[in-house]
Amino acid sequence: MSATDPGAPPADVAADLAGQFLAISLDGLAAFGSDLRCRYWNPTMERMLGMAAVEAMGKAAPDLLPFLGDQRELSALRRALGGEEIAAHEQPFAIAGAGAGGRGFCQARYTPWRSDGGDPIGVIAILRDVTAAREVEQRAQETEARFKVMADAAPVLLWMADRDALCTFFNQTWLTFTGRTLEQEWGVGWAEGVHFEDLQPCLDMYMAAFRERRVFEMEYRLRRADGEFRWILDRGTPRFGSDGQFAGYIGSCIDITDRKNLEFELRSSVRVRDEFLSIASHELRTPLAAMQLQVENLDRMVQKRGAEHLANGRLVADLERTSGHVRRMTKLVETLLDISRLSEGRLDLDRKQMDLVALIQDVARSMRTAASAAGCELSLTAPGVAAGEWDRLRLEQVLTNLVANAIKFGAGKPIDVLVTGDEQTALVAVIDRGIGIAREQQRRIFERFERGVSARHFGGFGLGLWISRQIVEAHGGHIRVDSRPGQGATFTLELPRGGSGEE
Repeated sequence: MSATDPGAPPADVAADLAGQFLAISLDGLAAFGSDLRCRYWNPTMERMLGMAAVEAMGKAAPDLLPFLGDQRELSALRRALGGEEIAAHEQPFAIAGAGAGGRGFCQARYTPWRSDGGDPIGVIAILRDVTAAREVEQRAQETEARFKVMADAAPVLLWMADRDALCTFFNQTWLTFTGRTLEQEWGVGWAEGVHFEDLQPCLDMYMAAFRERRVFEMEYRLRRADGEFRWILDRGTPRFGSDGQFAGYIGSCIDITDRKNLEFELRSSVRVRDEFLSIASHELRTPLAAMQLQVENLDRMVQKRGAEHLANGRLVADLERTSGHVRRMTKLVETLLDISRLSEGRLDLDRKQMDLVALIQDVARSMRTAASAAGCELSLTAPGVAAGEWDRLRLEQVLTNLVANAIKFGAGKPIDVLVTGDEQTALVAVIDRGIGIAREQQRRIFERFERGVSARHFGGFGLGLWISRQIVEAHGGHIRVDSRPGQGATFTLELPRGGSGEE
């Protein structure tokens, strides 16, 4: 409002309001005349400098504001007296009531004190206490300095990036590894050291993680200071500020070249082993086939001539033992072939329409002699037909293995085979009441060369369940076990029918 506005407050009211505003100002305000002696000292100045207004009145500015002892600061005050606006300068001051060690910081700004005619008649000093902000800044600087010391001492390569995905920090370990300066690595400069074959996948994953604000982990080759490319495992984690806002990423890298080399050597060793198993098993099949044929010919001769005429049955017993040895050798060779095929991903299935119940009945008949010898009664509960498209020979291999295991570990107790299911899936459960399997072993027994019991007491290669799992999963199904020690085990096969239903 202007002075002529009828709604304007009287001059004495305006002056009173101005005085109140000055009194409650958060800034310290002091007015000095042309002789630089104090003419006004507000309550905030009293609190900041511990001097009452009555004491400050008439005193020279350098006596009231110790930092004016700096000739440059005093010169700035005099320039304001001449009519110049002086920008804020940060200055130290003694905090009132804090003793000799109490020290604060303020921003001092000077502006001319002008008469009604606009002529400079003095200078106004405006002091804003920035001690708290300075302490926060100092603590942040100390924290950053400690972080840098710890980061540089860390044995891993560390980096940080801002919200724009540009890197702003690399620790000394990184710089020593790459042999480059911080300026060279800054932003996306670090990517210059990534192997050209890994660069695009590396950048794609890096930027995708930034967009999604998620943890990422990637492997790439990074050029070392000596020019050698080393495999690096890089793990990045998003950072968030105290307000919950995304602040960028922090990441750590370790050199995994030795591990990668070891993995390569192991894969090479496994490949050589699998090649050997494949060759050896194929080579063994030929003499075994010939031996099996000779045993079958001898068996037919014995059946033709009659066992009573052949040295009181000794030849028959020898023939049975030889036939058993050939069967075991053949099974071992087939197992070796399966290992070779599975390792190479070559488990081919010959899917045909078949009856699962009929297959299980055949398996049960072939295993009854072994079950009787172990004192196990083998029973089958199933619908009339359970049709589906499966590989008969492969499923026979799985079911024979499960029933043989039930006999081996069934402790001479009954064994049940149950067939159930619906139009989409057939379920087969092989249930024994033997020694059982501990919970912590139940997942492991389906792995290669793993057993739930001692091989010294029960024998075996630890491959049967692994091969069975591979076969079932190749059919799109699952195999699982439910067991407790001393309470037997239930192995369940879940097999998709392949579009067939029960008849």
